[in-house]
Amino acid sequence: MKKLAFSLACVLTIASSDAANIVWVSFHPADNQPSANAVTAGFTRAPDVGYTDVLRAAGHNVTRVVSSGTPNTAQLNAADLVIISRSVGSGDYDAQTETAAWNGITAPTMILGGYVLRNNRLGYVAGTTIPDTTNSVTLVATQPTHAIFEGITLGAGNTLSYANQVTYTNAIQRGISVNTDAVAGGGTVIARVSGDATQGANGLLIGEWQAGATMADPAGPSDTLGGHRLVFLTGSRELGIDSQGAGIYDLTPQGEQLFLNAVDYMAVPEPSTYALIGLGGMALLLRRRKR
Repeated sequence: MKKLAFSLACVLTIASSDAANIVWVSFHPADNQPSANAVTAGFTRAPDVGYTDVLRAAGHNVTRVVSSGTPNTAQLNAADLVIISRSVGSGDYDAQTETAAWNGITAPTMILGGYVLRNNRLGYVAGTTIPDTTNSVTLVATQPTHAIFEGITLGAGNTLSYANQVTYTNAIQRGISVNTDAVAGGGTVIARVSGDATQGANGLLIGEWQAGATMADPAGPSDTLGGHRLVFLTGSRELGIDSQGAGIYDLTPQGEQLFLNAVDYMAVPEPSTYALIGLGGMALLLRRRKR
């Protein structure tokens, strides 16, 4: 009976767990180790540390990996979720070998920066237009019943207070760099910038692509996505500092909840899945004990 009770406790523990093993791709090798250029700009922690702090506080396991044109695909594919930070250089996602490697990742992947999405990079959109938002950002949900909006109250017209402009060393940084060209690869737009925005109106904020999608590449062979993708644009663009200071946390409380919902949607199986597997095992154990 003690073994049975212990087994049931294990099932319940696994069923209630939603921690994911996340690989965070960035300029910065550790939360407390910004890149050399960011240190020169005055950062003592990684500029994008606000996101990894939020993920760790939510119980997720986060491993930072420095962005590269030659990613360790075995390490990335072993993760529950890969997140490509806003704080990366788009030059790592440019050449055909680089785009093939990144687009070929089989692990679910979230992308937070718009520059790597352009058709001369990973090919999520059909062009290269990418204005920066100004002031605070209001999101308009174009798919308000999508799972990432679970538990979130949208305002009139399916709107949400999403992000704010951020200040670093008393200088207001530029806002979110959004893609205003049409999406490619059969992607689904989940949310856009409000149409009354001064810059980036109606630009892509959140979108979803399925494995097998063919991406835009006007200069060469098109890549095929190796896994599920979610674009979730967030993070400042640098102003008056080195480009490796981009990606400072900018989400409102509602935007933060949406971010965590998106991470759960992409990375964490429903607890009921674990419960069913565990309970199925328990049923087999009980049958054996009865024999």
